Amino acid sequence: MDELAQARLELTLLEEKARQLLEQLLDVRATIATQRAKINQLSRTSLRPSTINCLPTEILVFILDLHVHTPHPERKQELACVCRRWRDVILQTPCFWSTIHVAFDASSINTHLERSRGALLDIVIESAPFSPPKHLALLPGLDIVMARAHRWRSLLVTASDYSSDHNPAEDGEEPLTEFIVDRINHLHFPSLRSVTISPFCGSGYLDFLSVARAPALEHLELGEFMFICDIPTPVAMLKTLKLNFECFDDDLSFCSLVPTQALTKLSLSGETTSFSLQPNSLYFPSLMSLEMVRVTKTRPILDAIVAPNLEQFNYTPSYRDDSLSVAFSGFRSKFTNVRQLSFSRFGSWGVSEFLLGDAMCICEAFSGVHHVELDGEDWPYLFEPPSSQLEPGSNSDIRYPMDLWTELTSLTFHGLHSKWLKRGQLMDWLVHRRALGLQRLHVKV
Repeated sequence: MDELAQARLELTLLEEKARQLLEQLLDVRATIATQRAKINQLSRTSLRPSTINCLPTEILVFILDLHVHTPHPERKQELACVCRRWRDVILQTPCFWSTIHVAFDASSINTHLERSRGALLDIVIESAPFSPPKHLALLPGLDIVMARAHRWRSLLVTASDYSSDHNPAEDGEEPLTEFIVDRINHLHFPSLRSVTISPFCGSGYLDFLSVARAPALEHLELGEFMFICDIPTPVAMLKTLKLNFECFDDDLSFCSLVPTQALTKLSLSGETTSFSLQPNSLYFPSLMSLEMVRVTKTRPILDAIVAPNLEQFNYTPSYRDDSLSVAFSGFRSKFTNVRQLSFSRFGSWGVSEFLLGDAMCICEAFSGVHHVELDGEDWPYLFEPPSSQLEPGSNSDIRYPMDLWTELTSLTFHGLHSKWLKRGQLMDWLVHRRALGLQRLHVKV
């Protein structure tokens, strides 16, 4: 090959190599452009706010409010440290500062009052391990909030933090609840809607509950009475009332404790043996919900109550109470408007299984129920075989106690009695109920 031909070959090879390198360069540049676009996209995404920070402020306030209003005041500070937006929302929203613990120092209370911006206040007064004299440590904070009595929306006074070996009386110390009541009795609370005092150890008057001093009061809860307490008449027109009786003298008038006209929900618990009640002497025209939890004498109270609009009845028996067949017998027409029924033994130690007569009395007394909730393990006779229950002349369709619940739509059992499972009694009753042509039933175990 001559020299000219050799040169031309080398030029061709170089041109081919140049073409390949150009293609590689174009490929690299395309890859660079793609990578740059990806980086830009990722950068824009990383700058977006988190999902919760995309929420409207009103929804974020609602979510945070669920956590701020807990028994732990420090929770608000913890949430404010999460991010700048949360901090700003918490600092600028009055509802986060409306709950005031009187045990706070004066500076903290004044900060809450300033940031609540005139919102109604929820006052919390709890016992704490102060240095003697204990209650006097509350006075600075109490004086500050008492000056804003017109803004009080709720009051919670509880001495539950006392240690089990501490007895204020033995130390010559006035009980916390009486100490607080004595200092606020003369005040007026035009916006007060809810009061909880537990335990109430005082023997004086609760003047601040009167219509004149607390005209807007709707909810009252008094727990663990240890002495006779007197509520002035007329008391505020309450809608809900919860009373836990610890001990009383024999001459206590139950009627003086219970305003009846506007009450829609009543909850009773504790020692009621000393009550002196006449049948049908307590008329509740607006009562819709009645709860009785470990009451020592159920029958006299049920005899006394007349509640034509009662829709819900919740009952937890006491080991000191009569049997259900005694407590509820003879009420075939008194509670026919009850639509929701709940029986529970929660916390009632020593209560034996409910017998056949108990099941029949309950089903007769609440024949109009739609929704029933029971501790299933306590009712071995609820689905007793049909042949053992029929009485001469009885309705042939009423073969089981629960056949009396002709309007039943839902039935909830917390546990099932082993007797039902071994004999298939629950299934037998369901088949029998379907044969009666009753409406479909929602059963939950």
